[in-house]
Amino acid sequence: MRGLGWSFFTLFLLYLLLPMLAPVVYSFSRLWLDLLPEGFTLEWYARVLRDPKYLEAASLSLRIALLAVAINILAGVPTAYALYLWSDRMGEGLRRLLQVLPLLVPPLVVGLGFLLAFNRPPLALSGTFWIVVLGHAALGFPFFFRTVYAGLAGIEVRLLMEAAQASGAGLWQRLRHVLLPNLLPAVISGSLVAFAISMGEFEVTSMVAGFGTITLPLLLFQSLREDFRAASAVASVLLYTTLLALVGLSLARRR
Repeated sequence: MRGLGWSFFTLFLLYLLLPMLAPVVYSFSRLWLDLLPEGFTLEWYARVLRDPKYLEAASLSLRIALLAVAINILAGVPTAYALYLWSDRMGEGLRRLLQVLPLLVPPLVVGLGFLLAFNRPPLALSGTFWIVVLGHAALGFPFFFRTVYAGLAGIEVRLLMEAAQASGAGLWQRLRHVLLPNLLPAVISGSLVAFAISMGEFEVTSMVAGFGTITLPLLLFQSLREDFRAASAVASVLLYTTLLALVGLSLARRR
């Protein structure tokens, strides 16, 4: 019975991993016509690095991701702290809502909401760089909030702040020397998750971005019809970014 369970687990793991590993294998192969690829090459990565449009899209995606993370930090840390201190039934409801929000609202709904909300003056941002940043920040915010709130609960920040206040520390001193240093690993973890989500985001970006805002995932979709080899290299780069974020997340949690 145990052997049958391991067999099902192995098949399911292969079912999950093969679609993710196929672009990586394809990006390093010279030819793949049969079951296994043939040859090894870095030509497709070199082609991507030589093409200015890929470098521009990568730079744009990086800037959008960093700005989205900055917005999440500025908005998410105070929100998580306020809801952590809000101990009544309404506060508990808001905490649960923010934690399950990614499961309730699909990205397509978020994109449509941004199109409708930011399509008229004085908030006419449709088709601009900043609506993409705001959209990515909105998608990453629930994940960032969950991580930071878990960090607050794990360090028992209420007791730490009360002890610091009893020792004579003012509000700014408590925030700077007690809250933020203890919360830093959770903030880093949440930032890495939000960064990975932003770097690979396609649905909201394709709905709200203008013609001048071509991120790496959008360019990847265009490349599927023009240069499948280069597209596999770009997809692999996005996968490497996610894996690096996961490694950083693991290190931050261990710390």
